[in-house]
Amino acid sequence: MGYNHVVAVMNYYCVQQERFQSLQECRDQFVTYSEECELLGIKVGASENGGAKMLMRMKITNPTQQQKNDVEKKAIEEHHAILFLLGACKYKYRNLVEDMKNDVIIKKDSFPKTVSEASHVLSKWRNSYRRKYNNSKSESNYGIAFATVTEEKKKKPKRTTRKRNHLFQVHAKRTLFQ
Repeated sequence: MGYNHVVAVMNYYCVQQERFQSLQECRDQFVTYSEECELLGIKVGASENGGAKMLMRMKITNPTQQQKNDVEKKAIEEHHAILFLLGACKYKYRNLVEDMKNDVIIKKDSFPKTVSEASHVLSKWRNSYRRKYNNSKSESNYGIAFATVTEEKKKKPKRTTRKRNHLFQVHAKRTLFQ
C-alpha cells in the first residue's frame, strides 16, 4: 500500500461532520471518500465473516454465488451507513446514536442499512431531550470543572481622598495668602 491508499482510508474513516457543515455536504464528502477507496481497489467494510453472519441471520444454509455477492454488498453498505451515522455531529445527534447503541444491547437492530437511510434518519430526527434540561448543552458539560488559583499580592495603601483634599486646601491657602 502506498501513500494514496493510506490517505484514502484515513479520510474515509475520519469523516466527521463539521460544526456548521450541512448534513448533505457531509454525506457528499463521505460518499466521495468511499468511492475514492473503491477506485483505488480498497475494500473498506468488507470482512470474511460479515457476509456469512448475514446469511445465517437470513437462514440461508446453501447460498449461491449470486447470494454471497449480494449479501457482501449489503454488509459493506451497512458498514458505510453505520460509519456515516457515527461521523455525524456529536452535539446534535449524540442522543440518537446513544439510543441506537442501547437498542443493540437489547438485540433490537435500529441502525440504518444504507447511507441514504442514515441521512434520512439524521435529517428527520428531532432531539426530544431538549425539554428535559434548561440548557441544551448542559448534558455535554457533565464532569467538567474549572478552578482558578490566584496569589494575593500585598496591596499598597492608597491615600484617602480626605488627605488629598486636605493637602489641596493647605496648598490653596498658602498661595492665596502670599
